[in-house]
Amino acid sequence: MFAGPMRKDYALSLIDRFPPLPKGRPFPRIDPAELIADLRKRVKDPVTQDQGAASLCCPASFFYCVLNYKPELYVQYGIDLFTTGKARIGSLEVKPGMACRVYQPPKGKIAGVDWVALASLRDSYNAILDVASIDDDTAARSRQGEVSKWFRQVGYAGVREDSNIFVSKGRKEIEAFERDARAWRDVCLFVHTNLLYDTTNKHNSHVWNHCVVVEEPPEVRNGRISLKVYTYGGFTRIPSVGTLSVEEFSRNFYGYVSGQPTFK
Repeated sequence: MFAGPMRKDYALSLIDRFPPLPKGRPFPRIDPAELIADLRKRVKDPVTQDQGAASLCCPASFFYCVLNYKPELYVQYGIDLFTTGKARIGSLEVKPGMACRVYQPPKGKIAGVDWVALASLRDSYNAILDVASIDDDTAARSRQGEVSKWFRQVGYAGVREDSNIFVSKGRKEIEAFERDARAWRDVCLFVHTNLLYDTTNKHNSHVWNHCVVVEEPPEVRNGRISLKVYTYGGFTRIPSVGTLSVEEFSRNFYGYVSGQPTFK
C-alpha cells in the first residue's frame, strides 16, 4: 500500500521543522545532518531503508510497510527517538537502552537513521540481550508473533499470521499470501535466505532466518511461482529469471504475516 503525495509532503514538512537537539542528545555518535538527509531519502523512496550488516530484517520489513503506509508516523518516530530517546506510534512504545543509543554504526555497514529506527525497536522488546552492535546477531533477531503485534499496535486491521519456526510451509500458505497481496494487504514473508539467491534457492533449510516484504502480488500458475520482494535496501526477484516450483519455493518458506492498512 503506497502513501499519496499529500502524506509524503506532510512527512517532509515534519523534517523541515526538526526540533533543536538537547545537550547530551540520546544518540551522541550519529551525525544529525546525515540522519536528517537520510530521513528525507526514506520518505521519498522507502526502498532506500536498509538493515545493512545487522540482523534487523523484521524491523526493516515492518518499517518499510509503515513508510509506504503512513510516512509521517515513521518520521515522527525518528524525530522523537533522536531528540528524546523514546517514541510511540499508536500503542507501540519504543525506548532503547543506553548501549543501543551510544553505539556508532560503522560507515558502510548500516546508516545512522536505520540504526536509530530499526535497532531501537528491536532493543526495546528484548528482555535480556542488548542490541549494541551490528554484530549482535542473536539480540537483533525477532521472534514469532512480534511483527504481527507491531502491525496491530500501529493501527493495521485484520492482522493475521500463519508461520512456523522450524517446519516449512507449502501450497496452502502460498495461496493465502497471494490472496492477501492481491487484496492490497501488506504481506511479510518468513524465509531462509537461501531463497534470495539462484545458487541456493532450491536447497533445503530447517529454520527461517530472514523476513522480506512482498512488493507485488506473486505469479502462481501451474504449480510454479515467482515474486518480487523488498529486502536489504532493494528489490529482489525470486528467482531472478523464470519460476520455482511450489515445492522448491516451500523448502525455504516458513509462513507470512499480513495486515490491512487503515487510513483514519
